[in-house]
Amino acid sequence: MSRILLVARRDYRQVVATRAFKITLLIVPLMLGLMALATSLLRAPSSVAYVMADEGTGMAARIEQRLERDYQRQRLRDLAAGTPAFKPPPRPYLRVPLPPDVPADRGAEAFGRTVAPYLGGDIATPAGKRPLAVAVYFPAHGAARVWTNGRANGGLIGAIRDERTRLLRQALLQASGLDAAAIARIEAAQAPLTVAAPPPGRDRAQMAVRSAVPLALVYLLLTSALITGGMMLQGIIEERSNRLLEAVLACIEPRELPLGTLIGLGAVRLTLLAAWVGCALLAAFAMQGFVADILWPSLAALNQPWTIALMIFYFFCGYLILAMAYLAIGSLSNSIQDAQAYLMPVSMAVLLPVMLMVSASLQNPDSWLPRAMSWIPLYTPFAMLARLGTGVPPAEIAATGVLLTLFVALELLLLGRVFTASLLSTGQPPRLGAFLRMMRRPR
Repeated sequence: MSRILLVARRDYRQVVATRAFKITLLIVPLMLGLMALATSLLRAPSSVAYVMADEGTGMAARIEQRLERDYQRQRLRDLAAGTPAFKPPPRPYLRVPLPPDVPADRGAEAFGRTVAPYLGGDIATPAGKRPLAVAVYFPAHGAARVWTNGRANGGLIGAIRDERTRLLRQALLQASGLDAAAIARIEAAQAPLTVAAPPPGRDRAQMAVRSAVPLALVYLLLTSALITGGMMLQGIIEERSNRLLEAVLACIEPRELPLGTLIGLGAVRLTLLAAWVGCALLAAFAMQGFVADILWPSLAALNQPWTIALMIFYFFCGYLILAMAYLAIGSLSNSIQDAQAYLMPVSMAVLLPVMLMVSASLQNPDSWLPRAMSWIPLYTPFAMLARLGTGVPPAEIAATGVLLTLFVALELLLLGRVFTASLLSTGQPPRLGAFLRMMRRPR
């Protein structure tokens, strides 16, 4: 065991000392930093200001009442969502008085000409300075006029349009002879519709949120496998070409080398994951909005200890499956060019189905593709990780877990024989028949 750990320590130190590892370690922190910077620069303000001028129509007051009702409904929806520490959302639209030099009684043209310079900057509001997004003029007769700052303000403009449309329809119905009570009944009428809703927690949006962390682990498993697998391949091929393996094998048994390499490269992968996940959690604590809103509900869905244990189990098995394949490829190859002949079909056989499965899981984790791939041992770690957030029957977890364990043990046995038999071989890589004979040959 001590010799295996010596190999593991040697491989770990060799990899972490390389420039490629240090650059890889910094990839996620740099991406998160750029994401945070871009979010702060491009994020739309939480609230905007608007001004209105009204030539005695009373429309400005009605619009303000409509926006206030919409805001109070949003507060009730947020409160009903059951957030542990409820914080009222900011008011999205803040009405402010007209600037002193903007006339409210000289017509729309004069109003628009004088208010236009203000639409390019911020204006004082009760909540602090906010962008002046929209200016509205309601003439005594004719169509209302709206000026914007050129950004997306569809919610505010849509509310103005909807309220004016509602009032226009009321006026037309009253002109037709209907009284206010009849108009209210007509507006409140709704066609009956029976909707069969899924059980709580099973709708598409909630399933996507609950699957965020497991799906992130799928991507981390693939990414770290490609990165550390490439490092593993390069190291083995260089040692074979420089005849360094002969000196190593003079001190240890051939079967101890792959075990030590698996442990060492596993430690490299854990180092990468710890750094990446730590940076992601720090970003989630620091960044408000989408990241935190998705992360915390997803973590809350994994509050059972057995769920976390299963995630570790599937992640570990996925690592062994891919790492042992890379080890075998490295032992069969005399150069990186030789390794590509094996690596490309193996990578495609893993990547393409997993990407299709992830896409299907985002739509519906219980669709036939993720469930079918859960029973194929090569893809079981990825499929089960993708489905864990939304619940998998215990019987299926047990059955697929046993099947996966047997597959991993068989792969370690067979590919370990290939690794041992081809480690010091020279010449052309073996053909399929020789490859199968290596698997059957006991160590």
